[in-house]
Amino acid sequence: MQLSITNLKIFKNKDFIKLKNLLAKHTKRAYFVGGFVRDTLLKKECFDIDIEIYDIDTYKFNHLMEEIGADGVGKNFFVYKYKNFDIALARTENKCGVGHKAFEVAVCNDEKLGAKRRDFTINSIMINIFTGEILDFYGGQDDLKKGILRVVDEKTFVEDSLRVLRAIQFVARFDLSVDKKSFELMKSINLTDLSKDRISSELIKFFRAKNQALGFRLICDLGVDKFLFGVKFIKVEEEKFIKFIEQKAKFIDDEMFFLYALTNFFKLDKIKTLQRLNLAIRYKRIIKEPFFIKLTDKNLMQIALNISLKNWLGLYSKNRIKKAKELGVYNAKFEPKVDIESILKAGFQGKDIANEIKKAQNLEIIKYLAKKKPKFGKI
Repeated sequence: MQLSITNLKIFKNKDFIKLKNLLAKHTKRAYFVGGFVRDTLLKKECFDIDIEIYDIDTYKFNHLMEEIGADGVGKNFFVYKYKNFDIALARTENKCGVGHKAFEVAVCNDEKLGAKRRDFTINSIMINIFTGEILDFYGGQDDLKKGILRVVDEKTFVEDSLRVLRAIQFVARFDLSVDKKSFELMKSINLTDLSKDRISSELIKFFRAKNQALGFRLICDLGVDKFLFGVKFIKVEEEKFIKFIEQKAKFIDDEMFFLYALTNFFKLDKIKTLQRLNLAIRYKRIIKEPFFIKLTDKNLMQIALNISLKNWLGLYSKNRIKKAKELGVYNAKFEPKVDIESILKAGFQGKDIANEIKKAQNLEIIKYLAKKKPKFGKI
């Protein structure tokens, strides 16, 4: 099968044209691989582009990469970074020890063998950068159309346990279902060799995905919920949370929302959870933001003392959004007039000052709501 390359945006990219013209003098076998191919076939935009090269020896390849000013990011693996392109010689990898770096790497000159080292079939498809010819040795296009996530090679898949977490974020990002055989294989893999950095990098992609409910179900079905969050979720509660996240996540476009919802719904220790996932600094916002299953207009106004409600992670329903707009605190914080000087003159000190300010703010909220004639129903 051949793709019409003239329709692809990448073929108008000046950096790519320069790179393609350079490689054309030395090989006819250079391919787009990995996520860029998958996203192109799904008609999604992808800014990180992997190119895999055949028929050029390591000495010549290094020389060509130096010629265009590419940076070596893994010379032992024959990998260079040029603009938005990761350029590498095709290779095979054989596990030779413990950890994700313990691999013996060798240059490969067989496209089918090169594609075999990929994790899932949807990531094993290749597109020739000169002709647009598609090489698909493992049925990746068919799996992509059917929405199936399938392991390419069972023997090599288990050599890197991170691939289980990659499966979770792929399922959530692309609405996939896992092939039964692949599921059983992933379920058998121990994840305890993974570093916190590697775990967090995959989870962040999951937190940004549109179908977090699907990803969470896979986390629980694979039995990695305790490994990730320190808790084995009960099936009934798991299903309740899945329904909750399905309904609410569509209103909040924020990577913080999943952990905000999860830690509050299951009453997890937020600080310990973030430390466990190596996200303590990046996601500390979820610790401070209040969570309500049900709340009153007064609750909304109290939250609005610190944040405009359009930025609150708890504004996850049409009713809440509507009420925030009616109360005038959707786009701006509520800033009541509090006479702090009078509080200080009254002789209050330390924590008592903060308590008096809070009382004054609450009085202002009551006055404000009285003018609005609110309905104090649950929302």
